[in-house]
Amino acid sequence: MRKNGSNGGRAKYQCAKCGYHGYLQPAAPAARYAQVEKLLAERNSQRSIVRATGVSRMTVANLAKKSAISQPTAAAPAAEISPAQALGST
Repeated sequence: MRKNGSNGGRAKYQCAKCGYHGYLQPAAPAARYAQVEKLLAERNSQRSIVRATGVSRMTVANLAKKSAISQPTAAAPAAEISPAQALGST
């Protein structure tokens, strides 16, 4: 694909092999943001996410901040019980 002018502010493209002319529709932001969320959950770095998805680094940082706020914090560890309490003896 190569860029082949514009019409009404939209970029036109041409296929180098078959000569097809047309417009490209960008991927839906929701789908790309879902991919960013998945990569954040896998603990990838922000810069690697930018390279993989094409989303700006500041957008990745903002999504990371939002996901950190929405996720619950780790629960407090339960109080330790003695072996006698675990067996149910009084």
